[in-house]
Amino acid sequence: MTRRPQFARRHLLRGLGGVVLGLPALDIFEGRVHAAEPTQRKIYSALILQQNGLVQGPHSGGGVVTDVVPNAPAETDMFWPRAMGALSAATMTGVDADRATSELSDYASKLIFLRGTSFKYSHLHGGGAVAASTGAPVTGTYPRELPVSESIDFYIAENAAGGQEPLTLYAGRKGEFRDDSLSFGKGGALRVGDNNPWTVYQRMTGLAGSTQADPELLKKIAQQRLSVNDLVRGELKDFLARTDLSADDRRRIELHLSSVRDMEMNMSTVLEPLLDVPGMQAINGSHTTDANIEKAALMQVDLIAFAFASDRARTATLQVGSCNDHTRYTINGMLAPPYHPISHRNNSDGQAGSLISNSVELHHEIDRIHARYFKRLLDRLAAYQLPQGGSLLDSSVNIWTNSLDDGPTHGSTNIPYILGGGAGGFLKTGLHVTSPGASHRVLSTVASAAGCRKPNGDLVDNFGDPTAPGLISEIVA
Repeated sequence: MTRRPQFARRHLLRGLGGVVLGLPALDIFEGRVHAAEPTQRKIYSALILQQNGLVQGPHSGGGVVTDVVPNAPAETDMFWPRAMGALSAATMTGVDADRATSELSDYASKLIFLRGTSFKYSHLHGGGAVAASTGAPVTGTYPRELPVSESIDFYIAENAAGGQEPLTLYAGRKGEFRDDSLSFGKGGALRVGDNNPWTVYQRMTGLAGSTQADPELLKKIAQQRLSVNDLVRGELKDFLARTDLSADDRRRIELHLSSVRDMEMNMSTVLEPLLDVPGMQAINGSHTTDANIEKAALMQVDLIAFAFASDRARTATLQVGSCNDHTRYTINGMLAPPYHPISHRNNSDGQAGSLISNSVELHHEIDRIHARYFKRLLDRLAAYQLPQGGSLLDSSVNIWTNSLDDGPTHGSTNIPYILGGGAGGFLKTGLHVTSPGASHRVLSTVASAAGCRKPNGDLVDNFGDPTAPGLISEIVA
């Protein structure tokens, strides 16, 4: 009797030029022992971090910020919807069209706006990102503090995603005040994010080693409009001929292969091209420049969506900029001053520089840019329809947050947490609520939404800070 070979869970198809194509997680790799087990919907999660605070008006500690920089104008809220309670697209594009969050109006019914959250153990530039993703006590001294425990992405990966490695990404320059400070492994070990979309893409599709061995291969792909799928077609045909592939497996493979081709060939979907691979190649080596920061960040977002769609990762982080991000954004056709001085409202990294007269408006436009990064993620996840029904957005919970609350004071008592996706019905969405308390409460709620549970089966309410357990019950369905 001929026995079919047993495959590892991450099976690779090998083709022309040594190209390898990883396949998504399939039932066949796990063995038939699982065939009779009930299928639990997988929940995906991403965390996107902005730096330098927001334009959200009077500092939550009290008073209007007018005395940080001499002659600085009083500030009003330019970020949140005006009313608390239910969110609606009509309101977000109407009376609240001037708010940065109006960029997300297409997803009003799938959003949760949480305001009033604070950081408990670490603050300012060196510690804000740490608090945003861990909520945990820290060791070390500012600005190199490290958490005593893992970040939310690693925790979810270990406890609800079968140990799949989190996808850790970065956009922008490194070598500034403090770079990677968002993703942490066991015991608070720092995880370093890749800031080059092209190298991330090559690793995902298995091209990394192949293109080094055969530099002409990429030209061949571009000139002949080939896909990685075409390069492994022989082995792929044999694999699909297997009689022991389940119907769900075939649907997963079909989704995965179509996603690869769409990414590479820039084909149209229900929205727009999924990812501009020639564009990734074009900015390779200049992906950290001011001119390319927005392109690189959007490409990283697309790669997160692809990783989720092919089940290569179920959780991810994207840190945009260093801890006092000095990116110079182009706003209304003009190159703006560095972002961090804009956040201080003067031409310095503190309070000593000359006033930037339109700094509030510039910061507001940068908030809108970051809102569009998050919208891009929601767009991409909504475009992927799952074999079992619904979209990736429906089966995910995603966060956009900040390392500070507002620009001038660099405070930590009104941190924004914007959630997108209902986590398979676990969360109540379409809400704008106040969530007083420390960030670990938000993160515990997200961990539970992603499928994490305590050993006794209870929801996780003690992530990051076991001394003060709690969930945000208002948003739990």
